[in-house]
Amino acid sequence: MPMQKVSVMVPPLRTAPPGAVWLGNAVSWLFGGDARVRSGFPAWLEAVRARVELGRAARSEARSRGELLALAARYQSSQPEFAKDLFAAANNDRG
Repeated sequence: MPMQKVSVMVPPLRTAPPGAVWLGNAVSWLFGGDARVRSGFPAWLEAVRARVELGRAARSEARSRGELLALAARYQSSQPEFAKDLFAAANNDRG
């Protein structure tokens, strides 16, 4: 049985658009895919929450110290010993 060679032209496969590939990777990173990849988003979110909480705690502490210093300044003329204790408490509270 004789064999013949046949040449067939096949068009090249189209590549996916880069935006669609990026979006698909982002969605699979957030919601599905490999378990190692999924664990990245909650860890990142927890790190962001921790940084926000540290900033909030620092602002709260500074606000409390400022209020204590304002209170000490207000009582300085009428009750100097009490004001001295308030100033000491505001300045020694830095840890």
